Amino acid sequence: MNPFKKRSSWGSAFVTGLVGWLCFSFVGVLAFDIPIGSGQLIMLSVAIAVVQVLVLKSLFFPLQMQRGIAVGAIWGLLTAIGLYYLSAVWMPELKEQQTYWLIIFAYIGAPVGAFLSYFYRDDQEILKASDNTVEETFGRDAHWLEPFAFGALAYLVAFLPFQSLDLSIKVLLIGAIVGVFAAGSSHFSPDAWKHNLVSLFLIIIGLGTLLGYLSALLFRSYTHLLYGPLFTHGIIAGILTLAMTFLRGRQLSIKEAKGQL
Repeated sequence: MNPFKKRSSWGSAFVTGLVGWLCFSFVGVLAFDIPIGSGQLIMLSVAIAVVQVLVLKSLFFPLQMQRGIAVGAIWGLLTAIGLYYLSAVWMPELKEQQTYWLIIFAYIGAPVGAFLSYFYRDDQEILKASDNTVEETFGRDAHWLEPFAFGALAYLVAFLPFQSLDLSIKVLLIGAIVGVFAAGSSHFSPDAWKHNLVSLFLIIIGLGTLLGYLSALLFRSYTHLLYGPLFTHGIIAGILTLAMTFLRGRQLSIKEAKGQL
């Protein structure tokens, strides 16, 4: 079995941690306007993600994380706070805006822990329902990584940030995390909404505009590098992300209903 199709595998756990820490650390830095180089932030985020996932996955059952999402979130929060103080020894500049950094570490660490618990519990339910038979029983959930790519691609196309490496990195990572929100919206919305072209259109335009508008605020310091109005770029990016994600979700739901997944 492809380990990345099973969301509770070690490989998927590292992807969950890396995406969470990489993308949301940039969200926090952009939101709070914290001066730190992209390269330095990437190295910090990768190191934190690897260590946190190693700790939480290794101690998953001793910490009772299989019992519920709230348990996972608590341990994710506690390990993240601990990792902040360890990181501050390595990077003393983290102490200069301690409140903001603690907020960033907390709001990333808790969801990472929560998702590790959620993915484990959800995969176990799927395996029990299929008597632990074949990998195809994960259905559309086996495609959980696709929205990251949809969001990243949509934002790169909409913002065309290639005149600046720093902006390109930030646009790609913010786009990837918007793809996560789009995926969640698609996953938890009724399939009937996806099959009705009117409701599908309204969701893509409405939610895409909202997510695009909000995410564009993060790039308020880069307007001088953009080709058009900030919110125009953002809204186009949001709508493209929602369109790719929901249309793919519609396609997968049809295949799943026919037993082709």
